[in-house]
Amino acid sequence: MVKRQLLYKEWKQSELTFILVMLVAVFATPLSLLMEYSSYQTCLKDEMCTPAGEFYYSFHSDSFLSVSWIIGLFFALMILGIERNKGLMDFTLSLPFSRSSIYHSKFMLGAGMLIFIHGVSYGITGLFILWLHPSETSDFNSEYYLALIGSLMVYSLFLAAGTLTGNLVAQVLVGFSTSILPFLVIGLPLVHLDFLLQTTESLIDNQLNRLIMPMSPVMYITNEPQPAVPYLFPGDDIVIPTMMFILFYIIGLIGFLKNPMERNGRFFLFSKMDRPIQIMVIVFGILGFGWLGFSSDNSMFGYIAGMLIGGAVGALTSYFLIYRKR
Repeated sequence: MVKRQLLYKEWKQSELTFILVMLVAVFATPLSLLMEYSSYQTCLKDEMCTPAGEFYYSFHSDSFLSVSWIIGLFFALMILGIERNKGLMDFTLSLPFSRSSIYHSKFMLGAGMLIFIHGVSYGITGLFILWLHPSETSDFNSEYYLALIGSLMVYSLFLAAGTLTGNLVAQVLVGFSTSILPFLVIGLPLVHLDFLLQTTESLIDNQLNRLIMPMSPVMYITNEPQPAVPYLFPGDDIVIPTMMFILFYIIGLIGFLKNPMERNGRFFLFSKMDRPIQIMVIVFGILGFGWLGFSSDNSMFGYIAGMLIGGAVGALTSYFLIYRKR
């Protein structure tokens, strides 16, 4: 399925960028740990500084692990979106390889780089821990694994978005919209039910926490703990993003195999998606602005005015984004 020649071609297309990103990402956490230890040692030697006990390092607050999902997003845009914007996709598809091989080669290159980054960074950080002997390394193993799963899920999501869209902007918008889709599809109607039916806020909060948050990809792109999100089952913070990763991979594969290249530059490559998505954008605009209008003065006038404004904004936005070729 994965062809060595295609992997080489994809790598050489953005070789320098990939190398620079991987170098920065691999050494981000080890250097952060080393700098933290250096600051601790400096404090010990300074009579005016009082260290807070023994040296420890919390991986919950590590900058790289918190934003490593951005690397997955970046690789997805580099491998598919930027190539399409440069007009190179026609050349790639003209090569004597099946679309399945092309997609799997692209997919495995990005996934392989993410695994390499997290694996090597994990190994170097582990060696530093053995060398520095911190008193505590909070959730060292689990945080690295969650960061890897989160970045792979984001990569798979935005690569799938790239197989359905015709330009870079559309890929980013569809990817981010999908990451918060449960909030839009379930959360907005629940909020409207709250103030229309005068239900208790606890009902809305319970549904938000128990139903929407665990289903939203955006909740799994950070290694920060989410105390408001109840556990659906043991290990759901690993199983759910893994299942999303597989689901987005399948959607991306199907989208790439059915990819109509003559619509390159359009928002969606599949014309049948234009009208349903436009209707969804208008509905979300009506619901969102209606809620804002009601919240501003707690009156039906604000509610109706907000819905009218939201409908107009949704209609104009969807028209210029979806129906205007870039």
